[in-house]
Parts: sequence; C-alpha cells; structure tokens
Amino acid sequence: MSDSNPSAVDHLCDHLRTLGPRGLAQLLAERRDALTEPRPRTLREIAERLLRPGSVQRAATQLLSLPCVEVAEALAALPTPCPRPLLASMLGVPLEPGKLPGDGGAGLEQALGRLSALGLVWARDAACGEQDSLIMAEALRELWKEPLGLGNRLVGFATVVENLHGEGLAAALDALALTAEGSESEQRAALLTHHRDGQRVRDLVAQAPAPAQELLKHLSRSNSTTYSSISMTYAGQEGQDWAAERALLSSKDRPVSPGSFGFFGERETQLPAEVLIALRGPEPAAPFHPQPPQIPLTAVSGQQITEAASTAAVTFLAQAATVLHACVQQPPALLKDGGIGTRELTRITKASGCTPAAVRLVLECAHAAGLLAHDGQQRILATTGYDAWTARDPARQYTQLALAWHRMRFTPTRTTPIATRYGTDDDAPDGPTPALASRAECEGCRATRTALLDSAAALGPQQALDTTGDLLGAFADLLAWHRPRARFCACTERYSYSGKRDRDHEKAALAPLVREAELLGVLAQGALSPLGAALRHHDTDPALKETELAACAQQVLPPPAETARFHTGPDVTAIVDGVCSPRLAALLDQLADRAVRHPASLWHITPASLRRALDTGHTADELLHVLRSIADTTALPERLTERVRDAADAHGRVRLTTPASLLHSTDTALIAEIAASDRLPPLSLRVLAPTVLTSPLPGDTVLAALRDAGYAPVYEEHDGAIRLERPTLDRHPLLPAPRTTRPAPEAPDIADLAEALLSATGDKTVPRFSLTEQVLARDAQHLDPPALRRLAHAIDNASKTAITYAPGAGRPTAHTIHSLELDPPYLYARTGTDDEVNTFHLSHIHDVDTEAPA
Repeated sequence: MSDSNPSAVDHLCDHLRTLGPRGLAQLLAERRDALTEPRPRTLREIAERLLRPGSVQRAATQLLSLPCVEVAEALAALPTPCPRPLLASMLGVPLEPGKLPGDGGAGLEQALGRLSALGLVWARDAACGEQDSLIMAEALRELWKEPLGLGNRLVGFATVVENLHGEGLAAALDALALTAEGSESEQRAALLTHHRDGQRVRDLVAQAPAPAQELLKHLSRSNSTTYSSISMTYAGQEGQDWAAERALLSSKDRPVSPGSFGFFGERETQLPAEVLIALRGPEPAAPFHPQPPQIPLTAVSGQQITEAASTAAVTFLAQAATVLHACVQQPPALLKDGGIGTRELTRITKASGCTPAAVRLVLECAHAAGLLAHDGQQRILATTGYDAWTARDPARQYTQLALAWHRMRFTPTRTTPIATRYGTDDDAPDGPTPALASRAECEGCRATRTALLDSAAALGPQQALDTTGDLLGAFADLLAWHRPRARFCACTERYSYSGKRDRDHEKAALAPLVREAELLGVLAQGALSPLGAALRHHDTDPALKETELAACAQQVLPPPAETARFHTGPDVTAIVDGVCSPRLAALLDQLADRAVRHPASLWHITPASLRRALDTGHTADELLHVLRSIADTTALPERLTERVRDAADAHGRVRLTTPASLLHSTDTALIAEIAASDRLPPLSLRVLAPTVLTSPLPGDTVLAALRDAGYAPVYEEHDGAIRLERPTLDRHPLLPAPRTTRPAPEAPDIADLAEALLSATGDKTVPRFSLTEQVLARDAQHLDPPALRRLAHAIDNASKTAITYAPGAGRPTAHTIHSLELDPPYLYARTGTDDEVNTFHLSHIHDVDTEAPA
C-alpha cells in the first residue's frame, strides 16, 4: 500500500496540473526516479511515485537547501493544511497584506516555490474568504520525529476556538474582558482576533500571576510538550488553571480545561501555534536562514581555475598510469579477508612514487571502471578493459576514471573512522581499511559527493573559497546551507553526535572528499573547475554526461605529447612533459622501463629493455628509426645510439637450440667464458666443441639462467630461425553485461511525456495487464495496479526491486531482492549478496518499489 492516502495523491495531481507542461517537465527532470521502469502511464501514477518515502527522502537529501529544509520542518510542526500567514509568523517573517515581502518574506516565497516545483509542498485551493493553506507530502513530514523539539504537532488556535462551546467559550471571553454578545461564531471570531494579536497576548501574559508566567515561559522557551517540575506543585496547578481559563493552552485538538494539569493529569499540554509565536516575541519560533552564510571568498579568474584543474588532471593521469603499470608488472596479492593490505599498498606506493591517498584513489577508480578485477586466486589482475583504456586518448582516459569516482557509493580514501570529541563507535574497525575491500554501499556517500560539487557551483563565476584559510570549514559551512541533509551519510553518522552542528566532525567527514576532488582536478583553487561542472551535469543521462565530460577534458587537458626528450647522464632516459599520447607511451614501453610519472613521464632505456625490444624481432636500425621519430631533436644523443648498437651486437651472439639444449656460437672465446663461468654450475654445461655447449636442462631454464648472468642469448628453432618473444599479457576478462529478456528502453523525452500526461484524461483507456501482471493479480491482493506493474517488470527483466513483506500478523519488513523466479503463489528471490534463495508468499507482499529508500 502506498504511504499516502488517496486524497493526498488527488491533491498532488491537481497541483501537478497547475505546473503546466514546462513546470511538470522540470519537476520530472529533477525527480527522475519517478520515471523508472515500468514507465508511468498516468499523472496519478506519477503523483503516487512522487509521494513514496524513498523518492521524498532522495529529493530532500539531494535537492533541498537550508531555507527549504527549515520551512519544511516548520510545516511539519504546524497543523495541516497550514495557513500561509501562520507559517510566515512561525518563521518570524510575517506577510503584511498589500505590501511586498521583505528579504525574509522573499526568502520564504523562494523556499516555498522550490518545494512546490519539486512536488513536496503545494497550496490548497482556498475557498472564498479562507486563507491560502499549504499541504506537505506526508513522507517529508515524517523525516522529523520531533520537529522543532515538539513531541506533537502544534495546534492552530482556530482549532482550539472551534472546540470551545457554551460556558467554556463564555468563560474565556469573560476572563479576557471581551464582549460575549452575538452568536457563537461571532464570539469565536472575537477570541480568534484577540489571540492572533501578538502584542495583546504578551500584554495579557505580563499581567498573569507568577505561576502562570513561569509555566508559559517554560513552554515557550523549550518548545516542549512535556510537563515540567512545576506541574507537580500547587503553584503549577494554579498557573495552568489561569492559562486554561483564557484558552492559552491546548492538548492536541482541544483546549485544556481547568484542573487537569496535575501529575496524574494531562501531560501533553502545549501552547497553540499563535500563542507560542506571540510569547517568543522578536525571536522567531522556528529558525530561518534565507541568506547563505558569509564565507571568505577570493577573486579568481576562470583561466587560473582551468590551469590548476589541468595540472591536477595531468598529474592524476600520470599517477594512474604508474600505479596501474605497477599492478601489471606485479599483480597485488589480496588478504585472506579480501582487499589489498598495507604491505602491498606500501609496495605500490614506493614503485609508483605516488602518495598513499593517490594510490588508493587510482585503485578504487580503476576497479570501479573495470580496469582491474579479482582473478579468483587472491590476486588483482588488469582486465582487457585496461588494454583498451591505455589505447584511448588522455581525455577519454580521464573521463572513464572520473565518472567511476562520481558513481561510487563509498569514499575511496576514507580509511579510518572519524574521531570526534564524542568518541568513536565500539564497532569501528581496527587499522586502516584495505583497498578494494568489500564495503557496504552507502547512497549517502554519493549524495554527499554530489552535494559538495553543487555547493561549490553556487559560489558563482570568478569566486572561490580562500584556500589560505580554513578551507574545510568553509566547505562545511557551504554544504550545511546548500545541502544540509547531505552533510552526513551512514558511514559518518555512526561516529557523530546527533545534536547541534559539530563543525570539527563535519570537516573530518569532508576532508577525504575534498582531497579526492582536488586530486582529480574537479575542485581547483577553492572553486568548482570546468571538469567538475561537466561532471555534475546530466546525472540522469550517463551517456550525455560522458560525452560532455570528455569534450571538456579535451579542452582542459593540454594536447598529448608525441615526442620525448632524451637524457644521457647518468642514465639514458626518455622524458615526456605533460600528457603522453597512447602511441608514444606504447613505443616507449617497448623500448624502456617506465619509472615515476609525475610531474613528467620518465622511462629508463637499459640493455635489458633494449634486449626485450630486440627479442620481438626488431633490428638496431629499426629501433633507432623509432627513437628518431619520437625525439624532439633531429639527432639522437651519441650515448643512446651506442647503447642501441651495443645491445644489438650482443643480441643473438649466443644461441640456444633443442633438443639437448645446445648452445652454439661462432665466438669461441665467448663459449669458453660461459663454460668457465662460476654463476652457471646449475646448468651442468659440457663442451662438445670450441663453438658448442650442451646442458641437460630445458631450453627455457637455460635461457633464463644465461640472461640472469648478463648474457643476451636468443632461442633458435630447429630450422635455424630465431624464435621471436612477444610478451603475453596476463589479463582478466571483462565480465559480461547482465542478460535481460528485452533490450533496455530508451530514455523518455521528458517534454513529450509531460505533454502526454497532462493531456490524458481520467477516462483514457489504460493498457491491459501483461501476462505476468495477470498471474500476480490472482495472489498479490495487497498490491495496487502500479505496484503490480513494478513487480511484473522486475520479474520479466531480471532486475532488482524492493518489497515490503508482512507475513500474517508479523511486522512489515523491507527487502531488496533480485534473481526473481515466479511460481505462484510463491516468489523465489535472493536478497543482497547472499546465495541463499528466499521464499516470499505473494499474498504477504504489501508494497513494491523500484529501489529501497535512500
């Protein structure tokens, strides 16, 4: 069953129609989860999806700023429907008739406009003579268990007055010295006018006896509905009686009568909303901050931001290439419990010359992008996707890794719990978290990452945070205003204090996110870079986002280098400044050994590296031709030329053949040297002739031993041809894409869909149920047609979904299920990552959602 009653869906449908095609299209573009398959066919189905708890939670976390959240919390504390003037008074921004709203009023209208545009709050059509009232989605109200510290929702004084009759109404008017003439409706109007005048209420309380003042002051200051210590005294009873006679107290939907406030009496006494607002005086009864916080900013040009982002992105690509190359050369070993431990991470860090944070970030991004994978034998291997990645241009390489980072449902470089002055959780892990370890996915991590970019985007053009000051504190303050419900996630809240803002904790939670964004060049100079701007666009269309980010990276990154500088002292090295093109990197990887690659790309050209190139069948002239084609000068250094010639001269002077592992050479002195070498006794070499040696060991063993001893032999086939040695790549195949029963549907055109939904009438024929829906309808009596469609779609398309299950009189529980098999009246499915198959009876399924609540 839906969390919302039919009237709420009907009211929202009416509101959606008032938005028009353009407004509805904008709403659907921001709340795209309402368009998940199966695609909605009616406006009522859209409204039902918009009111679901999961959808409302995601919208509140990812789309609402602090003023919107504060307005929503105030609405959650007030009666529903809530008159707009009452909400304004609660927030301390009363709207005067006939006057333009001030700064606070404008901020309130903007917040209400935003909530209305998202389908979270809407205005009810007011009857003639009535005030404009606001309705809020019930799921949004339920986000606050005690809004504004109130155990119960405030009661509007209009409701209190409506419950006064006869003697009670006359007594209240007499106590307030108001006229008791006229009908009861006129008497209630007079009482209502009196209590809505804040100054008259304050003057009345100022003349009250001390017990009444103490009681009312306590209730107004603490916003509490619970009784205080004065309720157990005679004075407390006296104060309650005085306030009750004047209708200044309420208990839920009724006024409090005299004599009901003792220890065994009414404990949920509170002030009506108007009385609470009046007694707070100039201090608002609910917090409201329509203006963003004053954060130190500094002027920065777009060119400076772009240059800083370019430098960071180039460095990150260099670090990625180095780290991944180290993993290819020596695949990292996994711990028994999974993940790459400290020892392996230290080895990769030393081999790559990168920082530990950069190593972790590259490994996690590469794994998420499919460049690395577990081989099932406690190792991490490069995949065939890695080879495709190395052949791409730098802009595409960067795009693939940056998109993987943006989609992650965890924070890669957060390795230890966040320590605060409130201590850490007893279940906190000991030591740093291994890299590539299995982690519980946290949608909040991705939401916080997105919120960080959104907050940085709000700084405006040519404005940046002051990087010389408290940068993390500034980001924390910025995020607390622009996306207050995304400041924490499940990974950090368990170590936080649930109370007022703990700024130190917020800074600790944001530190790894900001560091990762700076390493990627998404944040630069304290501002959002062009790369970050492209990354945060088109969250609902991955293909469009990838295209836009790649085009932006193409402009931000410098043109890839096609030439190298050769240095000959003390080692022979090739240096490439900036981003190395795939062709140049591939050629240098054949001829040289890759070294640390930042800030410049570096390769060492050694006899061993040249021997590997010669083993593939190249000649000295061919190698020199390749080196000249990539050199930044017309002539190669003499020492480099000599090294290539010397390696070619030494190459193949000793030859190994089979059977019997014969070694032969025309150089008799070399044969004698090898036979007498004290490093080769394990080969059991025997001289057959001045130019021939033999060994009983296999040819590959002899070949490796000779090379380890410093010689450069080659393998000769039986027909005298030289065996060419090309390296075999140890790669893990990419996993196939999940198989579905039908191709994935194309993304709908939102503008056309909005037009179709608004033009459809209630009499429009709804397409008949599919066969799976018809089968489900016989046993799943608790599911309405939209829920049946969602479950049938999940079964037919082998997709994941979330259900609410309540067997018999049991308590409803939520399950995210996949691998569904239907065998009426049972549904077999797996939950989470467990291999165990669970059985669900269709008649006990009460709701179906496309995904679990955020």
